[in-house]
Amino acid sequence: MDNVLVSLILLAVTIGSVLFSRSRPVIAQIVVEALLLFLIGAFLSWRGTTPLPHSGQLPDGAAGAWFRALAVVWWLIGARLVVAVTVVAKGRDPRSREARLFSELTAAVIYITAVLIILNSVLDLNINGVLATSGVVAIVLGLALQNTLSDVFSGIAVGLEQPFHVGDRVSLGDNVEGIVVQVNWRSIKVQTDEDDLATVPNSVVAKGQIINRSVPSKRRAAMIEFALPASVVPARIFELLRQAPLLCDDILVSPAPSVTLRRIGMQRHVYATHFYVADTPALVRARSALLCQTLRLIRHAGVGQAELSRVDLLGSLVLFESLSRKELDELSGHLRPHDVAPGDVIFEEGAEAHAIFVIETGVIELSRIGSGNVATPIGRIGPGEYVGEIGLMTGAQRAFTMKALTAARVLELPGDCIRLLVQGNARLAHTMEGSVKKGLAWLERDTAARESEPIEPSADLLGRVRAFWRLASS
Repeated sequence: MDNVLVSLILLAVTIGSVLFSRSRPVIAQIVVEALLLFLIGAFLSWRGTTPLPHSGQLPDGAAGAWFRALAVVWWLIGARLVVAVTVVAKGRDPRSREARLFSELTAAVIYITAVLIILNSVLDLNINGVLATSGVVAIVLGLALQNTLSDVFSGIAVGLEQPFHVGDRVSLGDNVEGIVVQVNWRSIKVQTDEDDLATVPNSVVAKGQIINRSVPSKRRAAMIEFALPASVVPARIFELLRQAPLLCDDILVSPAPSVTLRRIGMQRHVYATHFYVADTPALVRARSALLCQTLRLIRHAGVGQAELSRVDLLGSLVLFESLSRKELDELSGHLRPHDVAPGDVIFEEGAEAHAIFVIETGVIELSRIGSGNVATPIGRIGPGEYVGEIGLMTGAQRAFTMKALTAARVLELPGDCIRLLVQGNARLAHTMEGSVKKGLAWLERDTAARESEPIEPSADLLGRVRAFWRLASS
């Protein structure tokens, strides 16, 4: 009865200790399981037996059965201990894919070996028949689960090769691209850009093309093709296509965008703009912006159509949208064109505002002196955009420097000629006043140009604008 009681106490202590240590670190589990192995082994040795008992070593009756139970527990705990020690010795993060696959494969082999030892040596069962039967069962299961087994072994192969990790952006074949959120034996789960969760079997992953967008960097390369008239000199097209990326915030400066001639045709040549963005989310925005800027540059350059006249250019500006064709024609006669080379300064920060500048061709950079007395770019503008209206109307000094980034043509519109055109015309003045406010509120032009000349409270601004028009405040 003493042997039975001590065996029951050891089994209870073992179960409690194992349950208690499950939520503890791996090292703590190893220490607890090593102590349990020592206690059970010492008890069995004290009673004249071992974890591999022979029939003659075990007493008859209930005590012998409990000794066998302790031997079974000893082998199971030993298997757990070997698995834990193997994982720690491997030195990998247990949450990683390869560590998990390695530990699970190792655990399977160790536990199967422990079970066979228990059946054959502890419980004294003849396992030859079991092994023969298990072979037949394994064949049947293999045929029934061949797809699942294919996924499992493909998962092992992919895990060993490690083409990606959880958190990486991957492209699998032609249909699935997104962030890897989970990896298991049978499949991987990918969160797509449409916020869907795609489950891809490991067999499909192993057979298909895997592109890891996060390695060696998250930077993405892209290309957009344009079919343009063959009658236009390619050098001119190249210059326009090189300017378009300069107007897109999401396109990286380095590596620099490039333009190539892809195909030559009788009617049209196909050109391509190659560029880079910082990551995939910026790619869609960059494509859209590049298309818009390229089409705008081509339109203003008159490629494939009549070149935009200066009257039409002024009429396209929100600032002058209320003027008639005759008034626009009169205003265009006062425009002073300036052809500038890359690096030429049109005006500097702090200069007096005496004119509005309209971009006819090229790309212009706006910069402001920042900390350390270093000029910091705050934006870029292109054809069909303008700057200087707020400083002109309020009398404020230029809040930024305007410099040519490429060869460009800038149209200077003096403030005096605007005043002469609308002086005494209250309706037109108020219409243009409203146009200015509307343009500042929602006009789709360079944000930096608007922010660099901050607006005062509306009452003060209207007072200054009306003073500019030489009209009495109402």
